[in-house]
Amino acid sequence: MESRCAKVASVVGDTKSLPSLHAKVAEGESIKVVAFGSSSTEGTGQLPKSEIFASVLGRELSKELLTPVELINKGKGGDTIPKMVARLERDVLAQKPDLVVWQLGVNDVLQMEGVEGAISQMKAAIETLRAHGLPVVLVDLQVAPMVDRDKDTPVMQAAIEKEGARPGILHFHRQALMRRMIESGETTMDDLVLKDGLHMSRLGHLCTGQLLAQQIAKSSLEVKVSTR
Repeated sequence: MESRCAKVASVVGDTKSLPSLHAKVAEGESIKVVAFGSSSTEGTGQLPKSEIFASVLGRELSKELLTPVELINKGKGGDTIPKMVARLERDVLAQKPDLVVWQLGVNDVLQMEGVEGAISQMKAAIETLRAHGLPVVLVDLQVAPMVDRDKDTPVMQAAIEKEGARPGILHFHRQALMRRMIESGETTMDDLVLKDGLHMSRLGHLCTGQLLAQQIAKSSLEVKVSTR
């Protein structure tokens, strides 16, 4: 793992038992992951597809689990939560994944005046995914000048954190890891964010992909202990 990424591993979020994923890993079966999101997931023209976090995640998770991982990228630049929910059936459920990694919230903050409606749709979509027995990882907002100064950013962050605290849902703290890297002096905003003031750089994608793979792998190997 890149040393600057490893130094912030403690802030990316907790692990949780994911029984359905654990069963497949224990049997050595291949894992199908749908990466669902906007431009952070799809990638932009500034970086090769192989360097965006979803691609890094697929490679690193396979190494962590010692089993094949099929990563299906269903990111679409500019998508808000309502637009993603509109394609949930086609782009997620129809793929029959074992895990859904949902990067969300940035475009809602930037494009909308108030995000309560988007949050409601996020909650409903999560219920749909849970009804299908799918574990979900929520990847929150990135640190970037455009995002940091928007008044709706704390509201969206709090909503994602609340949903991420539920059973069967992981919350990957992308914002926290990027902020820690900057505050610790390990790197700068310019190292993590492209000149457009919004999208992650190669380093931002690398740390997100590597640390996300580590969080998912640890969770898939965790066995829930029943208490009586």
